[in-house]
Amino acid sequence: MALGDGIRRNIASVDPTERALLRDALIELNNRFFPGTRTDSPPGGVSWWFKQDEIHQATHVHNGPAFIPWHREIVNRIEDLLRQINPQLSLHYWDWKQDPRSIPSANLGGGTTGTLNLFTADFMGYGGSSSASIGEPWLSAGYYVPATANDRDVTGNPADPPADVFRDISGSPATDDDENNPGDPGDPNDPNRGILFREDFAFMRLKMESVHNSMHGFVNMGGAHISFRDPFVFLLHSNVDRVWARWQTDPAFPERLEPELVYGSESGDPELAELVEPWSTGTSTDVFGVDHLTRPWYAPENQGIPHDYKHPSIVVPPCYDTNFSNNNALVEVKNAGTPPVILFNDIPEGETGARAAVFRVYGCREVTLRVKAGAGPTSPFVVLSPASGSLTVPHKQTLFVESRLWFGLQAPDPAVPIADDSVTIECPETGQEFTFTLRGNVIEKPSVAVMLSLDQSGSMDDDAGTSGRKRIDVLKDSAGAFAELIPANDGIGLVRFDHDAYNVDDATWPGKPITRIVSDDDFDLERIAAVNAVSAHATNPAGYTSVGDGVAKARTYLNDPAVTGYTNKAMIVFTDGLQNRPQSIEDVTGSIDNRTFAIGLGNENQVDTGALYDLTNGTGGFLLLTGLLSDNIDDYFRTKKYFLQILSGVTNDSVVLDPNGYISPGSTIRIPFYLNETDILCSTMLMWDYPVIDFAVETPAGDIIDMASAAGLGIVAKLSPSSGLYRFTLPVALGGGQQAGRWHVVLKINDGRYKKYARTSDGQNQGNSLASKGARYCVQINTRSNLKMTALVEQSDFLPGSSVLVKAKLTEYGIPVDHRALCKASVVRPDLTSFELPMAEVEPGVFQVKFNTDLQGVYRIRIMAKGVTLRGKPFTREESRTAAAFRNKSGGGSENPSEGGNPSGTGGTDGRLSELIARCCTRSTALMVIAVILLLIILILLWRMISN
Repeated sequence: MALGDGIRRNIASVDPTERALLRDALIELNNRFFPGTRTDSPPGGVSWWFKQDEIHQATHVHNGPAFIPWHREIVNRIEDLLRQINPQLSLHYWDWKQDPRSIPSANLGGGTTGTLNLFTADFMGYGGSSSASIGEPWLSAGYYVPATANDRDVTGNPADPPADVFRDISGSPATDDDENNPGDPGDPNDPNRGILFREDFAFMRLKMESVHNSMHGFVNMGGAHISFRDPFVFLLHSNVDRVWARWQTDPAFPERLEPELVYGSESGDPELAELVEPWSTGTSTDVFGVDHLTRPWYAPENQGIPHDYKHPSIVVPPCYDTNFSNNNALVEVKNAGTPPVILFNDIPEGETGARAAVFRVYGCREVTLRVKAGAGPTSPFVVLSPASGSLTVPHKQTLFVESRLWFGLQAPDPAVPIADDSVTIECPETGQEFTFTLRGNVIEKPSVAVMLSLDQSGSMDDDAGTSGRKRIDVLKDSAGAFAELIPANDGIGLVRFDHDAYNVDDATWPGKPITRIVSDDDFDLERIAAVNAVSAHATNPAGYTSVGDGVAKARTYLNDPAVTGYTNKAMIVFTDGLQNRPQSIEDVTGSIDNRTFAIGLGNENQVDTGALYDLTNGTGGFLLLTGLLSDNIDDYFRTKKYFLQILSGVTNDSVVLDPNGYISPGSTIRIPFYLNETDILCSTMLMWDYPVIDFAVETPAGDIIDMASAAGLGIVAKLSPSSGLYRFTLPVALGGGQQAGRWHVVLKINDGRYKKYARTSDGQNQGNSLASKGARYCVQINTRSNLKMTALVEQSDFLPGSSVLVKAKLTEYGIPVDHRALCKASVVRPDLTSFELPMAEVEPGVFQVKFNTDLQGVYRIRIMAKGVTLRGKPFTREESRTAAAFRNKSGGGSENPSEGGNPSGTGGTDGRLSELIARCCTRSTALMVIAVILLLIILILLWRMISN
């Protein structure tokens, strides 16, 4: 037994030094005071010790179902006060089957045992056979003051000490072993009372209170209403609570630890639904029906927390050395089944699914749950967390600590059936063993069919802001990178639209049917076809804009029964204009059943922001607005980043990091990023403005993976016209297998390619920028992982001043990342000022924050998370989103009717000057025709008048 372990024991069994510490702390209670003075109303300035007498007198809960739990509260609270004086102390108990004046086999110190008298001047004071004052050490401690002028029994003021505290011992302790020799528990005259053998609380507590009353008669502490002036009363009531705790922790009756069941047939008694006073509100009613206001649980020093008798602070048993189990621990399995089953259902091929063996643990010290040696899982089942297979569950003052040992299924080929396995978990403290069945099934690796719906209307030939590039060039550059980098096994297709949408085999405006990418290399024929289709898109942009037609056409191909064998389907819509020809987006949004993403090239008024938001919202996709693009590095890569952000979305990957910057000749840049045991596959992607950069990946052990060494490691590595890629499964076959830890992307200028490029016309035209700042780069690191972040930006309104809700959800193996991560939102306003907002964890693994759109324009939002996995390894995740605010709630532009006389969404033109002139000319011609007709009518009328 150890001082400070928090376990309450028989006071006779603890070391004499601990009994002395308990005595000294009890004395100190009378030297510490609650706020106020004795003349306050209600009185203040009461000592910590005399407060207990005040509370007991003012409340006096007896002869009812609240008797036992009310006294648990006062015992717990006095122990808390003692621990504020000495944190090592516990409020031990007097076993009422023993005569406190002569306890055999007691701990006398120094390893010796013998007979112990608790009633001596160095511990509990007098304990004679006739009524007498309790004497020292309590007299000197001020527990009573003989001949005081302010005797509390006269003044009624709890701040005043009594004139005497006396004790009388007459009779004998409870006989026989109440706990182990029940006799006939149904016999009301049973001398053993049979407390523990009463199954229902109502009968148990009647027996308990009967014994309690007898023991107050045996050690008479002045009567029921003043007994809480004697320190021995707490040793007696600690024993009352001990017997209740032993009754509660009987493993044959787990319901006794449940708040709604512990009180048995009396669970519905109104007394148990009342607040526990005075600790709830400060108001209590004494045995005479008189109400009392008790400080400090009364304003202005209200310390109360309203709670009833079913609150965990009441129901949870304190830790006693006799709690009914080995080493004061109870372990209960929560998984269903006999034997219990850990079910891994529908785990995708190549991924690891996590499921847990779930326990409810009540323990008065640390409890260990561990995989029994030689009884662990076999492949493809593994122990996930803790990796050691051993979990230590701390004692907490709660009903139960719900604890989990995590196991994984590393999903093999779905064609191979998985046989059931088993694992045995043991608890050495209780001697229990629990055997679980491990069962699972595997489904095919997820794949996605993506249809690009790309705008080719006339405005795509206009400048993309002040970047010096045409809008069509931005589109083709970005969509081309998407085609270069989409993983093998996924499918890609392309349709084109202007004022109409065109079939993939259209003779004039061909696209590309959805076909599966076979391999990750650049020579894959379907990848080449996709890149070429993007390159051939809109060499001469022209026409008006019907986004709805483009959406409907893409949807038709996605829903074609011939497009099969994909887990998911997704659409990416790219447009730079306002709708001005039917169909409108509103005409088709109701029938969208695939994940839909949209990129709006322009600001909030140049694209149909509201309509595109509605198009993507609720589909699992999202809208990204570029704003007006300049030549700065963020703007240069923005549209490419958006396509890669969507690439991670459609392939269910997570973005680990996406930095950009400049690199000059002669310099090396090392960009750190973290991978961990939850990650399955990593794609490290590089984009540039000039193809002069070499890049490699460095493992946590310092090994370098480059274009030359990658193939030998089974790693996809390639340099495409506008991008570079390393794609590798984890762990990487280097050393002991490289996976968890800090990796690096390593960048440097290739001198040969730099000099060669500088001699080209493009290099000479751009040479000043390349020479002065270096090559621009953008790195994005995606991971297919069991640790995922999903992000959401919601707007109920697009008017300036409206609220934007930013949410993120983090899961690991499908389970919330509960208080193991921090999230923040970095927001760039339309005026390019920025701010950061910490995101609150509103529920396990769910983070959110709100801000208001104080300016009109596009808000770029970067959601960033960092934390640790179940095994304590660091991770980061990022997502990019946009929000917008504009005056016209319809989504930008003025409302112009489309051809045919039907409104076309929000109307407007696609922004090209020639089309604006054409529209103006059309309207002018119409006005001129009307004017001519009116003039003719007037002339006819004048002619008739003259003729008459």
